[in-house]
Amino acid sequence: MNARILSETAVLYFMQVVNCGSISEAAARMHVVPSAVSRQIRRLEEELDTLLFERQARGVTLTPAGELLAAYARRTLLDAVQVTNEIKALNQVTESRIKIACTQGFASHFLPVAIAGFRNAEPRCTFQLQVAPAEEVTRRVRDGEVDVGFNFSLSVTRDIQVLYSQPAPLLALVAPDHPLLQLPQVTLQDFVGYSLALPSLNTTLRELLDIYCSRQGVSYHSVLESDNLETLAEFAATGAGVAFGGELFVRHRLKSGLLKTLHVPELQEKDRSIEIQTRANQQLSPMMIRFICYISEVIAADK
Repeated sequence: MNARILSETAVLYFMQVVNCGSISEAAARMHVVPSAVSRQIRRLEEELDTLLFERQARGVTLTPAGELLAAYARRTLLDAVQVTNEIKALNQVTESRIKIACTQGFASHFLPVAIAGFRNAEPRCTFQLQVAPAEEVTRRVRDGEVDVGFNFSLSVTRDIQVLYSQPAPLLALVAPDHPLLQLPQVTLQDFVGYSLALPSLNTTLRELLDIYCSRQGVSYHSVLESDNLETLAEFAATGAGVAFGGELFVRHRLKSGLLKTLHVPELQEKDRSIEIQTRANQQLSPMMIRFICYISEVIAADK
C-alpha cells in the first residue's frame, strides 16, 4: 500500500461521504459529479485492499475498516487545523478555538462560568461546547472530534490521556429544611421513605447509585426521573425530595445555601473521578495548556 494516499484528496472525499452519509449528497456539497466521488472511494479501497463502506438503499455506512480510517482522518485534520491556527496566532491574525465535549454535570454552570473567567485573560480564545453522555465524550476525544473532554469516569480508558483527575463521590442533596438533616448520619435505607429524584440510567451517577444500593440490599422508587440534572437539583431545592449529584455540579447552589448535603457513608467511595481528557499523544497548543491549567485550578479550588 502507498501510505501517501492517506494524505491525499481521496481522504477528503471519503470524509465528506462519512459526514453526509451518502455519495450523492457528498458530491452535491463538493460541487462535483457523484462518479468523481465514487472513483476516489474506489481508489482508497483498492489501495487499502478492503471495503470502507457498505452500500445500502439509502446511502452508505462505514465498515470496521472505514471506522478506523475515519478516526485517523479526523485526528489528522484536527492536528492540521491546530497547527495552522498556531502559526497564524504567532502573527496575531486569528483567534484560538477550543472544541470541548463534556457531560451535563459540567455544562449547566461550571464550564460557562469558568470559560468566562478564562476569556477575561485570553479574549482571543473562543469555544465550541458539545454535551454528551460519558462514553460519547470519551469517543469524541479519542476520534479527534474535539480537543478536550470533561468527564466523570469509572475506569481507565484506552487511547486517552488524563491531564487532571480528582475523586468525585456522590452527594445526597436536599433543601435546607429537609427532615433528614436532623439525623447525625444517614444510610441509604433511610432514603426509602422519602421521595427520590434520580438521573437517567445512562449516567455514571445513576450507575454508581445502583451499585451502592445493590451492595446494601436497598430497593428504591423514584417519583421523578430525568436526563436533565438541573431539573433534579431544582426539585430537591423545593423540599419535595432527595436528589443526587457531584459537588462540582451543585457547587454554586451549596455556596448560596439553596441545597444542603447529607452525610451518607455508603456514598463516600472514590469509585468515580472527574477527568480532563485529551487524545493520547496529542500535541497541545500553548493556549490549550493554559486553558487546561486554569480549569484544573478552578476544579480543585473548593474540593
